[in-house]
Amino acid sequence: MLDVAIDAAKRGGKLALKYFKTQPKVSYKADKSPVTRADIETEKLIRKILIKNFPDHEIIGEESGSDHKKSKYQWVIDPIDGTRSFIRGIPQWCVLVAVMENNKPIIGVCYYPIQDELFHAQKDKGTFYNGKRTKVSGVKNLDEAYISYYNLKHFARLNKVQNLVDICQKTYSSMNNASFSLSYLLQGKVDAYICGHGLLWDFAAPSLLTEEAGGKFTDFSGKFSLTSGSFVATNGLLHTQVLKLLNSE
Repeated sequence: MLDVAIDAAKRGGKLALKYFKTQPKVSYKADKSPVTRADIETEKLIRKILIKNFPDHEIIGEESGSDHKKSKYQWVIDPIDGTRSFIRGIPQWCVLVAVMENNKPIIGVCYYPIQDELFHAQKDKGTFYNGKRTKVSGVKNLDEAYISYYNLKHFARLNKVQNLVDICQKTYSSMNNASFSLSYLLQGKVDAYICGHGLLWDFAAPSLLTEEAGGKFTDFSGKFSLTSGSFVATNGLLHTQVLKLLNSE
């Protein structure tokens, strides 16, 4: 399954990259989030690859939902994570593909087509960056830490802006790196990534990639969840400190 997941992510990414260079027309979903032909066609291609190889597995994608097949395996696709950046010609986007067994991630793939960076992980086998083992940082103190977050308006919606400010004030550096945040965390370039909004396809692959790289992935309450709508991903060493500040009154 890993080989198929990698192949699907890379082929999907190469198709999306062709659209990225032509700036496709943008339309909007019911929730007002943007979607382009690139999102739709990339997901179609990935689905086609998965169906060919695993016709009995359930497939869940951002653009077309679930096919509702009864299977212990579920494939989860985000054809373009970072569509808003994609639309504006900003090269901060990636393709996410995950495999879940009974709704728990066992394979995670993240591919950045422009940078040709591929991250993959299997349960209990580690995380790899372009074929070489990668690990999160060993930073233990917030005053030495680099953190990334997404997106300020979502922290406002959650009434967590001041909490985010408190975290930023205690760290060495803070930044909003959109889809690059995951890459930086997995390479040890940032030590924590706090995300205020997302859905299953945003979380499935990153959760496994983070934990197999030695980090920790939870919701804001400290529990592992793919459906809470928000997450904290850290090097593990800073997790308790970040959660304490995030939830302080």
